Amino acid sequence: MLINVSTLLQEPLGHARRYEVDGEPVSVPDAGYEQEISGSLRLIRSERGVLVMAELDLAPVDVLCSRCLELFETPVSVQFDEEYVLDHDPVTGRRVEVEADDFRIDRQRHLDLSEAVRQYEESALPLRPLCRTDCRGLCPNCGHNLNTGPCGCAAAANDDRWSTLSALQKRLGTEDGDGAPEA
Repeated sequence: MLINVSTLLQEPLGHARRYEVDGEPVSVPDAGYEQEISGSLRLIRSERGVLVMAELDLAPVDVLCSRCLELFETPVSVQFDEEYVLDHDPVTGRRVEVEADDFRIDRQRHLDLSEAVRQYEESALPLRPLCRTDCRGLCPNCGHNLNTGPCGCAAAANDDRWSTLSALQKRLGTEDGDGAPEA
């Protein structure tokens, strides 16, 4: 999403503009990222360029449940304050030193929100997403999704490969003591 800030850059420090966006597309082709945003933007003229204060709701994102491994959609909202800087003086046109990770205003005096939205969306996604709060996860024996009903893997409980460990478990359960070696 490109915003023309040429008139704002000609105004004194502190002047502001407000924008409402609804269903605006943003994309970062190099990252294969496309999204729609809605919300409010406030742009304030700063000493180095324009401060963008954003409160945005994004289109729901597909994520993988950390328990049952099913895809589900989750809403994402982001808020950020980022300064977009000019790499040249707007009056003289001389190059100005900027840092490598600064968001930039291009020569046509447009700022692009796409990369900032992408980065803030990544940080807003839950670390361990759950499709629902009572997600039961997967059966530890057969891997069946327990949210869809019982798995019926009683056969796995009688699997001969586990017989030695089952016998050890029964023997340890009937022995006296706490299992610590005797001195």
